[in-house]
Amino acid sequence: MGRIAEALKRAQQEREHRLRTGAPAWPESAAGGSQTGDSRIGRGGTPAASTREPLAESFVKIPPLRKPFSVTAKPLGKECVDPRILAFHDPSCAIAEKYRSVRTRLLTNNPSGSARIHAVTSTLRQEGRTVTVANLAFSLAELRHLRVAMIDLDFRQRGLTRMLQCENRPGAADVLRCEKRLADVCIPVARENLHLIPAGHLGEAGPNDLLAGDPVSELFREIGERYHYALVDTPPVHTCADIGLIGPLCHSVLVVIRMNRTPEPLLLRSVKMLQANHMVIAGCILAGVNNEAMSLNDGQELCPGGLH
Repeated sequence: MGRIAEALKRAQQEREHRLRTGAPAWPESAAGGSQTGDSRIGRGGTPAASTREPLAESFVKIPPLRKPFSVTAKPLGKECVDPRILAFHDPSCAIAEKYRSVRTRLLTNNPSGSARIHAVTSTLRQEGRTVTVANLAFSLAELRHLRVAMIDLDFRQRGLTRMLQCENRPGAADVLRCEKRLADVCIPVARENLHLIPAGHLGEAGPNDLLAGDPVSELFREIGERYHYALVDTPPVHTCADIGLIGPLCHSVLVVIRMNRTPEPLLLRSVKMLQANHMVIAGCILAGVNNEAMSLNDGQELCPGGLH
């Protein structure tokens, strides 16, 4: 009983000390990080006590980015955010929660908190790939300590660019032609920590010429230095071969599958093609199930029978 009383007394003293000094509620050793700019994520969706980041999901240490970053592009206001981006317009709805489930899986699969670039593709067009990129990016950007980018590298359809009304803005193509810097084309979207890199202007170059050139590796290297998470909207696997050029530059690939629409044989061929090109399949996002996006599965078991 004496030990219990002693422990209670110490706990009360610690609480009083925190109230007087404003110190974080949990000690550093419990959170696994320092207070010099590190952000922490609370396990199981519980906000971790931190003087810097109140919204969190697990104790994943977020290291500071290697380079400071100041963009020059004019930001997009809330009125430019497409109504289909429910993670922004209706964050309390069931669909937004499903995207948060995917976000949680991405975070827990990256316990070191290192920068991650994920390509998002699908088997065919009209399967929800671009809407998924936008919603997942907004979900990640809810965590204010993360700097997030969504990148339109579908130069043919420019779906993400059109969704956010940036058809006339310079973008990735201009950077790949060495006519713009990355800082010139990154557009803040409704939140300070979320940027859009639109497709930009192709000029006389074709998509394959831009994606096969030397500047593309430099672009991805700089994106990895500037952002904690980047989501790349890519053309479908069975529409063109661009994913074969983009995927190897990313840490992994997410495959969007449309319920009752994506043909199973083509899906299996898509997976085999990605694996044959040594791309890491992080998992799949199943869309069209009661109009909700389903959560991420383990990528190495990606097949229709394995989705749940």
